[in-house]
Amino acid sequence: MRVFKDVGKLSNEDLDALILSKLKSKRKEVLCASSIGEDTALLDMEGDYIVLSSDPITGAAENLGALAIHISVNDVATKSADAVGVLLTLLLPVNTSSKEIETIMADAQRAADEVNMDIIGGHTEITDAVSKPVMISTVIGRVAKEHMPDSDAVKPGDVVAMSKVAGLEGTAIICTDCADALKDMGEELLSQGQELMNELSVQKEGEVAAGYHIRAMHDVTEGGVEGALWEMARALGVGMCIEKEAIPVLDSTRALAEIADIDLYRLISSGSMLVVMDRNDFEPMRNELEERSILFTKIGEITDDFRVIYKNGDGEEAIPSPGPDELYGALLKLQ
Repeated sequence: MRVFKDVGKLSNEDLDALILSKLKSKRKEVLCASSIGEDTALLDMEGDYIVLSSDPITGAAENLGALAIHISVNDVATKSADAVGVLLTLLLPVNTSSKEIETIMADAQRAADEVNMDIIGGHTEITDAVSKPVMISTVIGRVAKEHMPDSDAVKPGDVVAMSKVAGLEGTAIICTDCADALKDMGEELLSQGQELMNELSVQKEGEVAAGYHIRAMHDVTEGGVEGALWEMARALGVGMCIEKEAIPVLDSTRALAEIADIDLYRLISSGSMLVVMDRNDFEPMRNELEERSILFTKIGEITDDFRVIYKNGDGEEAIPSPGPDELYGALLKLQ
């Protein structure tokens, strides 16, 4: 028997051995269930596909409601699905005030309005099992079958692209929750990081992608860009050759990574979408996203050798499987 002491998600190896290997799908309606690198379940109800995703928010002290909404909506956006409704479970520590609850739910409702989705139910409870508020969101979306990414069409030479920047959500959380400890960054960079809290949705990327030849999409969550690349390659059964220098990074993220001594490429980045797509569609999709003020960057290509690597000049470096996210170490050091 093992005892887990590191904060964060289970490793993919432990997740597979302890949880996923125990799950069996028997219903014909279930087209896709939980797996490594797959953040959504997919149901065929003899019409549009139903896309579902569930996530907890445990690492943030501020903006809890908005984070809970956007993180799960981002997962269904990887299937170009329209988010219809969300169930919210809110676990609150003893001595929580009514004002705190009202603030969290007002925050959640604003975020739901932004993505045109209804909060349709859930559960709220005061419990001594938590020491700070925890919110779990389960989003239900729908998508026409013809708009789904086609992972069976993936081939060597396909483009690996990403929207926005690395470490997006982690930068927003750390700059918001640890502002006093980051004063040496300067007011301009600190504000730049805090403003990323408004960039956590990839809903627009999912909508635009429905018009192109997309093989797969993956919201960059725990484990950061490197973790998402590794998981995506495994889910698709392909290799990836990535140019590390091509991955866009803000100055605020570089500054806090230096202060907190963390690897920014392993920092949670909800709000960034990884996209594997036909190389001929990259430029048109980039242009369409840039018209919506969304940065979209080619960072690599699909290969047929099943390795996930950085290519640096004549050398290369393996991208390892994801471990604990850097967010938790940064919060522990700075709070």
